[in-house]
Amino acid sequence: MKRRHSPVAKLGHVAAHTPDLDESLWFFNEVMGLQVTERDGDTAYLRGMRDWEHHTLSLTESGKSGVDHFAFRTASEEALDELEQQFEAEGEEITHVEAGEENGIGEALRVEKFGHNYEFYWDVEKPDAPEGQRSGLRNRVYSESVGNRIAPRRIDHIHVNDPGQNAFDHDEWLRETMNFQLNERFEAENGEYWGWWYAVTPLPHDIAIHREPEDDPTQFHHVAYHLDSLQDLWTAGDICSEHGLEINNRSDGPAMHAITRADCMYVKDPASGLRLELFAGPGYLNFEPDWEPIEWQEETLGGPTNHQWHGGGPTWDGIDYV
Repeated sequence: MKRRHSPVAKLGHVAAHTPDLDESLWFFNEVMGLQVTERDGDTAYLRGMRDWEHHTLSLTESGKSGVDHFAFRTASEEALDELEQQFEAEGEEITHVEAGEENGIGEALRVEKFGHNYEFYWDVEKPDAPEGQRSGLRNRVYSESVGNRIAPRRIDHIHVNDPGQNAFDHDEWLRETMNFQLNERFEAENGEYWGWWYAVTPLPHDIAIHREPEDDPTQFHHVAYHLDSLQDLWTAGDICSEHGLEINNRSDGPAMHAITRADCMYVKDPASGLRLELFAGPGYLNFEPDWEPIEWQEETLGGPTNHQWHGGGPTWDGIDYV
């Protein structure tokens, strides 16, 4: 399968709501170690130690829990214009976001696809770390001296839940319309697919879909941030336990994915309910121009709801869009 040219370049950020911003900042900033780029009224903007963009996560106190949208940066300004024309031709209802309406982000387009709130943008601010927090290495953003013991490096991927046929339609749109590369997928005993992992970068995945029963809601499952090593993951597990945070792996500790081949651990923000995955190690990087999707079957994994090679995966409950 020849690698396709997508109008999308990379995953940009997730915008979430929380009933208690201070408590969410305790979790994401003080415990997890994401850096606060800016706090503006009821919204805080955060990023990893080596994220270049203004933010990769925003948290808005609104009295609600949920995800407002997730965003992808396009490959160019022209690609954003072409996406707008494409959505108009498809009859999609487009929400135009003015530059600066979302701090650090230029003009953007938002569309609801299969119940998920997508945003696409090109212009973005890339602020330096504040004086005294900058790395002396010009190819890094923050100095390691300001990070805590977890200090995620960068945003890695998102994972969403789709009920029934919605999952198959979403899969087709990502592959055939948006030209995302399908890297891996999972086939159940009945021959139906219920998991897909896609990328527009060389990463194992930038977005994944998990198929849920037909009557379940469309939901956001998790946002993942990257750590350098398995030891970092065990350290994160220790820190979460010290703070009384429940690890959302069914093995109560770090695990290893079979699909995407990386070490992992899941934990939820107690305030918002947003699930964070800490995704460690390189997994694999895919530079192949003729990649064929890796096919997994139930007998090659730990059962129909567990993608792990070692340990246990997360529960599959997600959070709603708001």
